[in-house]
Amino acid sequence: MGGPLQALAAAALLAMLPGLGWASAAVVALVALRKNASEAAIPFGGALLVAVLVHWAAGDITQAGTVMAALLAGLVLANTRSLFWALLAAGVGSVLYMVLVLSLAPDKITVLVELLQPAFDDVMVELKKANPEADAMFEQYDARQVVLEMMAWAITLGATAALLVARWLQARLYNPGGFRREFHSLRMAPMAAVGIALVLWLSQNYPQARLALPCVTVPALMAGLGLMHGLLGSKPNNGPLLTFFYVGLVIFSWLGVMVLISVAAIDSFVDFRNRIQKRYE
Repeated sequence: MGGPLQALAAAALLAMLPGLGWASAAVVALVALRKNASEAAIPFGGALLVAVLVHWAAGDITQAGTVMAALLAGLVLANTRSLFWALLAAGVGSVLYMVLVLSLAPDKITVLVELLQPAFDDVMVELKKANPEADAMFEQYDARQVVLEMMAWAITLGATAALLVARWLQARLYNPGGFRREFHSLRMAPMAAVGIALVLWLSQNYPQARLALPCVTVPALMAGLGLMHGLLGSKPNNGPLLTFFYVGLVIFSWLGVMVLISVAAIDSFVDFRNRIQKRYE
């Protein structure tokens, strides 16, 4: 791993490349994991500067949020050694950034809403024609809410990818096999499972609460994936099993995700991996 200037150059360069903003955030998170907050501030400053001067000026306000959330997640992981709490921190950081943007730069949101509004109206008309019985449900949606939710999802997913790549690189450089063991043992905390269930319920009943949906859905989904990899990854020739699992997850889409999250929530209280291991000892 290079020094702070190399990290600064890597973070700034990757931030300038289209589609690799999350990789810039990964550099920031990696320095936060390996070094400390003061050294991470150097690549963070470079990545944030590019995000503001280039991406923000071009209308993309998610890049700055991705870098901030990834830094927060990296610092949480470095201090707690808990991958789940770090993933949750990435989601919380994303939502806090959205609240900050809504408070300090609402005009940016308004511009994006105005750009999306015509396409949004056309999609709503087609959906109402195809599903007239669900007309009342579609009335709950508006372009502004969709823009905010899309931004929250983009930031959370970007920060999560950055954190996981940073942790994988750290393990590959200094602790080979460490990331695999950590991911296979990833487990939701019982207290977090209750909070996630509450947020999911609120998001179904209060449209405004959907802004926090990615904050809890992504960490819970990662916990579910960690559970499945922990259960299937220990088996010989597990490649076909994992392939079958992911194909099924894609086929069942949102329903499959919710089932996986539910299983991960139950696992926070039951601990399937430990029970199965004891059974075969």
